[in-house]
Amino acid sequence: MTDTCPRALTTLADAPASEFDLSDPAFITDPAAGERWTGGPRPVCRGRFADGTDIWVATAYEDVRKVLGEPTLRSRPPGDSHRESMLSRGIPEDIVDMFDSTLLTMDGADHMRVRRLVTRALSARRMQALTPAITRVAHRLLDDLAGKPEPDLIADYAHPLAIIVICEMLGVDEHYREQWRDWSETLAQALRPNPEQFAPAVRGMARMTKEIIEARQAEPRDDLISELVQVHEEDSDRLTDDELVALAMVLVQAGHETVRNLIALGVFTLLQHPEQLKQFTSDPSIAAKAVAELVRHTAPVKHTFRRFATEPVEIGGVTVQPGEAIQVVLAAANRDPEEFEQPQELDLTREHNPHLGFGRGAHYCLGASLALIEGEVALTALFERFPDLQLAVDPAEIAPRYLLAMQRLPVHLTPRKGEE
Repeated sequence: MTDTCPRALTTLADAPASEFDLSDPAFITDPAAGERWTGGPRPVCRGRFADGTDIWVATAYEDVRKVLGEPTLRSRPPGDSHRESMLSRGIPEDIVDMFDSTLLTMDGADHMRVRRLVTRALSARRMQALTPAITRVAHRLLDDLAGKPEPDLIADYAHPLAIIVICEMLGVDEHYREQWRDWSETLAQALRPNPEQFAPAVRGMARMTKEIIEARQAEPRDDLISELVQVHEEDSDRLTDDELVALAMVLVQAGHETVRNLIALGVFTLLQHPEQLKQFTSDPSIAAKAVAELVRHTAPVKHTFRRFATEPVEIGGVTVQPGEAIQVVLAAANRDPEEFEQPQELDLTREHNPHLGFGRGAHYCLGASLALIEGEVALTALFERFPDLQLAVDPAEIAPRYLLAMQRLPVHLTPRKGEE
């Protein structure tokens, strides 16, 4: 562990600056910049958010656990700064209030009220029941892959599988999905948005979501959006107009982006660890455990949103003062040697694996069960169908960056015997 920050600090202003600077373009362009903060924990110290403001940064496992479970740390900043931040990122003023009504920015009673409406629909048991349908989608996409000389496993497999599954579950019609995918790619760059692209994407996604909701109001179906519409119509106090639209948008956006990254990073990482890949393909019984280890090791979600202190709170030997922000690096916490044995090693049969890849506490990822099932199905089906799959480019060309998900994953395919 590199001890770059004193442990007896009481204010953010007292702390020396660290290398964790999300406003630095290196976090997008230089793989080494991110690796310095995902390779393991450091003491809590001062960093910089993408907008240039100072933040505390927590990377050690126990510090991250405390931040994620601390009720006095809130998602929404004090005063009007959150609204101003959204406007500065290109969110149109007329829909800012709607974007301020998402689960990601809610806390306390409001957060639990909205969260409870979808928790049952996304329960582990209900997600497990989707496995046959997810498997059919995966095999259909693999059929299409077989005819391509050099397919891109992100564009041709990981992304369509993730978007198809979440859209079918929610009830987003097929003719919306390609447009939604394009907008989602733009919104995924929320920390470094292009205002000319970001505002139209946000507005278009909100408009399309309202269209889908109106269609379900007129003609309900057996899908999650129809369930939410029914709740809204029966009791608008449980779910307001803005909350309904924002919730549907967040579920689609978050429900496919994390899965896309998990599948892409999983394939990339397994190909870099041939002995582990051999173990994965030869022993189907380890699939669930293996995917959990891939979440820990590859960190499809590198960090969480900032949390803001409402009263002084001690984290890792420093005091986060009211109004100050702290950000946790999940990727580093999941490689903490105080919690994990040989944390830098990929071990698909790891027994002790209380990873924080999906967060913890009140904001624990609602779609964690679905993501794990999709990852298990997607990776198992892919390597069963193409056991000798290989990268078509040098790994350094496509290696993931800290703030930029893998953009492409070109491969050469070799089908199993009997399918040539």
